[in-house]
Amino acid sequence: MDDFNNFFDDQRNPQPEHTPVYHTPSPKNNNKLGPVGILCVVLAVVMCVVVLVNVIVLASLKQTIAEEYAASISADMREQYREAIDEALSGTNVVDDVTKAAAEKALEALKTNIGLVANEKSASVARLYMYKDANVNPSTTSYNGIASGFLISDSTSDSKYRYLLTNAHCVRYEATKTSSSGYPFGMGRVTYEWASYGTIICMFDGDTSNYYKLEIVAYGAYQGDHLDAETNDPDIALLRVVGKVVGSSVVDAQPSNADHPSLTIATNDSQRGTMVALIGNPEGVGSTNSISTGIISQTGITISSWGSGKFVMTDAAVNGGNSGGPMIDILGNVVGIVESKLVDESIDNMGFALSVSTIRDFVDSVSQSHNLNLTV
Repeated sequence: MDDFNNFFDDQRNPQPEHTPVYHTPSPKNNNKLGPVGILCVVLAVVMCVVVLVNVIVLASLKQTIAEEYAASISADMREQYREAIDEALSGTNVVDDVTKAAAEKALEALKTNIGLVANEKSASVARLYMYKDANVNPSTTSYNGIASGFLISDSTSDSKYRYLLTNAHCVRYEATKTSSSGYPFGMGRVTYEWASYGTIICMFDGDTSNYYKLEIVAYGAYQGDHLDAETNDPDIALLRVVGKVVGSSVVDAQPSNADHPSLTIATNDSQRGTMVALIGNPEGVGSTNSISTGIISQTGITISSWGSGKFVMTDAAVNGGNSGGPMIDILGNVVGIVESKLVDESIDNMGFALSVSTIRDFVDSVSQSHNLNLTV
């Protein structure tokens, strides 16, 4: 450095000629920050913190604003949708339509279910065949009447016999008719005498190879049009299984409790609208029982020409041979004994069955009077 700075002074005192050498000063390292540097660093850090805080705050505010805006839009959209739906459904009855559709499906399912229940109970329902003569061979003799009946008791250690219920008019018939004169305008009085069939045979579903002989234990009255009632009892008969028919003989045997269980009679009368099924032997068609379904159309009916007691009306199909069979509900309980139907060109679906209370009163009365100890 000194040589370079004194270059011109040295020219006044010439020295031996030489080439000058230039020295670039080397920078000196200083690792220490001064007060200004420290202050700058602190300010920089503070500014970074402030910026970061602002970013966080703005982000939070942005999320809050976005949520509130979205909520307001959703509320507005829901309200618009509600108004649009209300306008579209105005004047319609969607609730009733949905309810009606659901009810129709439930009703269809109920019909199917009660039919299946009746099918399970069919093995307890007997197809009855009546003969005026006694001790006939059912395999070689034509019957004089057909009907239905159902088991109400099992074989037990106290009583080996099994009992059935049917209508009195199924197991008894009009034997004689006597007319008397003395009334004005030629109107005489007609008197009917009734008799029991000499032979009553029954068969059960799932056991068509076996015939069982029945006997009448007790019966009530049946009174057709213009017929005088024999008693004041309802049109019901209690039958007892005597044994199994083998050729022209009857052996000591009863229908199996397991294969042909007794039916339970309901505790109370059914209400109008109750879904029911009828099991029986209409017109003797086929080798098994038939099933028809419907509802109880009316209750508490009195029909004096069909004997005492209360009847229920049903729209289920009733035909000759159904009489005496059970009317059951969805639980499989007996809610009536099929009686008959009204027949006329102007009448449809008016069948009748004896009510639960009438059945129970009859069974209780007969059980006590005959010391049978029947419980239904």
